[in-house]
Amino acid sequence: MLRLLALPLAVAALALAGCGGEETTGLEGADRTNGKRLFTADVENSCKSCHTLAEANSNGTIGPNLDTALGFSCSQGFDEDTRFSVVLGQIDLGGPMMPADIYTGQAAVDVAAYVASVAGKDIEGCDPSGATTGATDTGATETGG
Repeated sequence: MLRLLALPLAVAALALAGCGGEETTGLEGADRTNGKRLFTADVENSCKSCHTLAEANSNGTIGPNLDTALGFSCSQGFDEDTRFSVVLGQIDLGGPMMPADIYTGQAAVDVAAYVASVAGKDIEGCDPSGATTGATDTGATETGG
């Protein structure tokens, strides 16, 4: 009886082992150059056709201005990893005018990393690399011994 049950379980385990989708690198291994290439591609429904992003020389007006939307978060001290997560989630979910999964897998990771690394870089207090320039100064001081 156990042998009869073992075979279907083994088949199910093998089938599920292949159901993980494409492996992606996450932010640390993302290819920002590829992300920029995808963002600025001259294709229908490209990111640049809908969004403004100064670094990409895009001036779309259908979707949010990414410099403004993410630049404010950046100037408030949200790091690149946080902005990356927001952009990647939006690529996955889409929106009223944006199709869900416009990019998937590593392509989505690359685009999200590119946008998170450059959006809002001209906004006062924003350094997309993660360093703050005083906009989030809490007044706390270090004490040394």
